[in-house]
This record gives sequence, C-alpha cells and structure tokens, in this order.
Amino acid sequence: MSNVEDKANGLRDQPPAASNSTMAQQLDAQHPSEGFGAWMQALGAFLVYAATWGLLSTYGFYQSYYERTLPDVSTDTIAWVGTIEGVLLIMGGVITGPIYDRGHIRSLLYVGTFLTVFGVMMLSLCTTYWQIMLAQGWCVGIGSGILYTPSIALVAMTFTKRRALAVCFATSGTAVGGILYPIVFVRLLPTVGFAWATRILGFLTFAELAVALAIILPHAATPVKNKTGPPRALFEPRALMEPAFGVFCLALFFMWIAYWVPFFFIPTFAEFRLGATPAWSFYLLVITNAATVPGRLLAVFIIPRAGVAGGMFGFAFISGVLLYAWTAVVSLPGFEAWIVLLGLFMAPLAVFYPAIIPLLCPSKELVGTRMGMASAAAALGVVLGAPVSSKLIDLATGEFWKMQVLIGSCMMAGAGCQAFVWWSLRRQQQRAEGKG
Repeated sequence: MSNVEDKANGLRDQPPAASNSTMAQQLDAQHPSEGFGAWMQALGAFLVYAATWGLLSTYGFYQSYYERTLPDVSTDTIAWVGTIEGVLLIMGGVITGPIYDRGHIRSLLYVGTFLTVFGVMMLSLCTTYWQIMLAQGWCVGIGSGILYTPSIALVAMTFTKRRALAVCFATSGTAVGGILYPIVFVRLLPTVGFAWATRILGFLTFAELAVALAIILPHAATPVKNKTGPPRALFEPRALMEPAFGVFCLALFFMWIAYWVPFFFIPTFAEFRLGATPAWSFYLLVITNAATVPGRLLAVFIIPRAGVAGGMFGFAFISGVLLYAWTAVVSLPGFEAWIVLLGLFMAPLAVFYPAIIPLLCPSKELVGTRMGMASAAAALGVVLGAPVSSKLIDLATGEFWKMQVLIGSCMMAGAGCQAFVWWSLRRQQQRAEGKG
C-alpha cells in the first residue's frame, strides 16, 4: 500500500491491504485540488462503511433480541454470530488485497454488494440459530469484508494533503450506520415484526450500496490493472521476530479482545443488570455509536501532535481504565455517561493502528503484508473476545463483573505492549536524528 505510510493517515478499522503506485499517480492527477469529485468518492466510501462496519457495530441489539427469542441458545453461543461476522469483515482485506492489487476493483464491489444484501435479506427468513449464523455471520461477514477494502483504498489514493480528514469522514459511516440501523429496527419491530423489520434494513443496505457504487464505479474503472509480477505475500514470518512489530501485533490481539465486547453487550447489560426496557437498551447502543464520531475526529487532531504510537498508547490506557470502571456502574444515568466516554476514547484506537504500520516497515513494499498480519492479530482477538466474555456473564443473577475485569485487563495488557512500541519508535527516531 504505497500511500499508507503517510503518518497522518486516519484509516478506520481495516484499511486497504495493498495498493499500486501507478494507480495513485493517476488518481492524484485526476483530482489535483481534491475537489468535488474526490469528496463524492469519499461519500461513496462513507456509505459503504455505514452498510458494513455500521451494521456490525449494531450487533448488540441483535444479541439482546436473540437472547429473548432464542431461550434454548446460550449467550456465548449467540455471541459467535457477531464474532464470525466481525472476524470475516476484518480479515476480508487480507484476502482481497492481492485481488485489488491486480485491478479487479469492480468485481470486488459487485460481489461484496450482492453477498451483503443477500445475507441481510436471508436473515429475515431465519427462524433457527444455525440459519442466523449462516446468513448474518458468514454471508454478511464475507460480503462486507470483500466490499469495504476497494472503497477506502480509492479514497486513500485520491487524497494527499487532506487524506486524514477524508478517510476520517469516510469511516465515520460506521457511526452513522450504528445510529441508523438500531433506530429503524426498534421502531419497526413492534409493528411489522422481525422478518419485515430486517427486510427493510436489507432494502436500506441495498440503497446505501447502490448509491455508493454509482459514485465509486466511475473512478474504479480508471486504474491500470497490475497483472505483471506476483501479488504480494500474505505473511512475512521474519517480521514477527522484530521486537517492535511482534509486540505491536500482541498489543492489537489484547486490545481487540476487548474492543467489540461493549458494542455486543451494552443492550444486554442495560436490560438484565440495570432493568432498562428493551427499547431503551437499543437506544443506548445508538448513543455509544454517536459518541464515536467526535472520538474519530479527536484522533485526527492527536496524530500530528502526539504521534500515532503515543496517541494509541494514551487512548488504550484510558480505555482500560474506563472498562475497569464499568464494574462500578450501578445506575442507568451512570451507565449513559459511561458509554459516552467509552465511545469517545475507545473509537480512536481503530484509527491509530493502521498509521503505525508504515513506521514498523523497513520498506514501503512490505506495508500491505504487515497490515494484513496486524489485522489478523486483531481478528484473533475478536475471535476470543465476545465468546469468552459471554461465558463469564450470568443473566439469571445479572452478574457481569467477571467479563468487565477480563476486558479491562486485556485492554491494559494491550496498552502495556503499546508503550513498548512507542518507546521503540522514539528510540529509533532518536538514533536517526543522531546519525543525521
């Protein structure tokens, strides 16, 4: 990924796994002023993120609904649906990166759109757990993982001076989707039922992606396909032997054990621990997603001032403190204040980490490979996070403290690893300045 090495890059969640320098030059030439056309392309990526990451960030309201309507299925088993969806979404960029490198952008956008919409529509017909797993976990997860990579890649290559702001805008579609989907679902569920409420979400997803493709595809047809030479490697074993990069992957693993757990269980905690109504429990997830918007903007301002490694350490440490503080929440107003702080300080973690990868690469040709490896470490954390955490929850007694301590400890462990990465990069910089 030739342009990821911009240190002010604010890429959200999983950035494009790789890119092509020729493609970047062509797109920069087409948008020298980063004007209307470029921002329309960012709008297309915004809509893609709303339909993919936004849908995942609202899994908490599905988790709570399934717990009430599938009484024979345990909480930890239900959590695997959102876990599979999240892992496939994160890992999608690792697999589609080489395909994107070779210029098959249109194919990725079409296939991803079909699978995502098809999965949501099939979910409306599901009545058993395994049907839900296939439709929501696997189909939506694979489609979303295929879809978002080319959209954000084109934004990252189109913008140069204002790339951090443009990518922050595009990825804020996650928060908008996280606000829109729960509101539509909660409003419609009592009147039209689960099947039609989900179908309407499917139509909404189709509309978002149809408009996005109409904006993105005219630009996607421009780059020259890179069919010469082999695609980049997916794995570089020697990278894990480098202390800074190896510890950084460990930091992501620990952080992402904790990262998605609150989004999955905020409605469940509000309903079963604090006695909130199911409708208000869903709206709490909306509030959390809304709070992530200023959090992402905060990351854009912090990166040029504190640096990406130091900024990520600081936000991870604060997030760990907040997750520990969750154990002290005993009232609904206190919980409402807590979720706002969590959304504000934890959301920037997903903005910081892609910008660190170029600093841990000996050459720009390895950025894509190491980005995929780091994302794989984060995905492994997601695999463990929600299922293990749900095992520690007792809905009958309203006991959540074991889960809260676990994710707080994991976030703190990730912060500790990130402190080492920060120190290593500062030492590397000091050595470079000394030689200069």
